[in-house]
Amino acid sequence: MFRTSVESIDNGQREAATASGFTKIQTFIYIILPQALRHILPVYKGEFISLIKMTSIVGYIAVQDLTKASDIIRSRTFDAFFPLLMVAVLYLLIAGLFTWALGFIEVSVDPKRKRKNRKEEGMR
Repeated sequence: MFRTSVESIDNGQREAATASGFTKIQTFIYIILPQALRHILPVYKGEFISLIKMTSIVGYIAVQDLTKASDIIRSRTFDAFFPLLMVAVLYLLIAGLFTWALGFIEVSVDPKRKRKNRKEEGMR
């Protein structure tokens, strides 16, 4: 996914950076990477949140995570509903927190959305 994003940047950007005297590393860091991040962040955001959600499924297989800890509490207290409810709330909070954080990063990388947010804040 990352490679596709980097390759989607027009070759004219690379040529302009070379003509401006940038090295290959400087071209990548200052020209290509910021443009590629605008394309790739929404995709990685979805993949990362899916990964967090899938850890609850993996917990039933063998991994020690929130779901497995809930099973341990349930076997000791014989209370089936409350531990699972708390695990669901924790997963919701974790996924929501990461969604918010990655959305914030997404806006900070995209200059068009950054300008739009500044205009909206100015109108308030």
